[in-house]
Amino acid sequence: MQSVSLADLQKQVSVLQIAERFFDSITLFALFENGVFEILSSGPKTLNYIQQVVNGNEASLRATLDAAVALKILSVQDGRYSASEAFLDCLGRKDSPAYAGEWVAFMHSLASPLLELGDAIRTGSTPGAALEDFSDDNIPAQRMTAAMDAYARSRGVEIADHLDFSQTKRLLDIGCGPGTYSMAIVDRNPHVRATLLDQPGAIAEARRIATSRGMADKLEFVSGDAREYTPDEPFDAILASNMLHMMQPEASVSLLKRCFGMMAPGGRMIVQAQYLNDDRVSPRWATLLNLCQRVVTQEGRNHAFGETREWMEEAGFRNIQLAGMSLWNANSCLIGERPADG
Repeated sequence: MQSVSLADLQKQVSVLQIAERFFDSITLFALFENGVFEILSSGPKTLNYIQQVVNGNEASLRATLDAAVALKILSVQDGRYSASEAFLDCLGRKDSPAYAGEWVAFMHSLASPLLELGDAIRTGSTPGAALEDFSDDNIPAQRMTAAMDAYARSRGVEIADHLDFSQTKRLLDIGCGPGTYSMAIVDRNPHVRATLLDQPGAIAEARRIATSRGMADKLEFVSGDAREYTPDEPFDAILASNMLHMMQPEASVSLLKRCFGMMAPGGRMIVQAQYLNDDRVSPRWATLLNLCQRVVTQEGRNHAFGETREWMEEAGFRNIQLAGMSLWNANSCLIGERPADG
């Protein structure tokens, strides 16, 4: 039998380290969704204590806790499990500014369809299509909406500070999702009248969130398809945030042309996205978002700066400028103007 050289063993280790990374994710997901981080937020706990609260299968719980220790997600001393302050702030304390539970829950919803990526390559299937169904009982879609809202509240609201809305009177937010961006804009610019437009399920969730934050009476909610919507009067700003990646390029151009027609001369088209660079392999999250589209949508793919700029120009917008956000915010905006004499 041929022996394996040290060089070959090193190759195997480097490859298997990639293959085994999913153990980190599934262990983290299991701990979070069973409330273990919340349990540990008050201090180290024994297996027996955690089991009493979780009230599940003790053998599976112990195997998960021990795996978490091996993976350095948890630590154990004198039979008591604990987590670092970073894990507790992000996943165990809902009132922490660092809390990221909504995003981790969404990542869990993405895990199953992404594990079927090989089938999507072979057949063109979309195993995660349920994420686009915003019906009341669709848990994956609800998790996506909650994650979008959490991201927008923590970082995305920078759009309200980085862009000038002092001259904006009527704003249309197409594909508004939870509506968090418009809420931030209106909160900082009370003179802005914002119309939120999306499918019925998304609008119902946006209305619920706005009501919980005392913002519902400051917004107009419209259920419908942006490709068919006709306003009573033109808007002087239209926001399309993180939605064009769900469409084919032709549909994106068509929607931008429709927005051009709904806009008053001199108005602004704001296309916010987690843009790919023109090489399409950077930055990291935008490239991973592009991959996610292949299991979530039939026709979507993430877009690069250059092609989006070309679509906006084809739709008639001019003086297109890029507005970046902070280092911690993956979003940026391409802003085009409808010519004042157009």
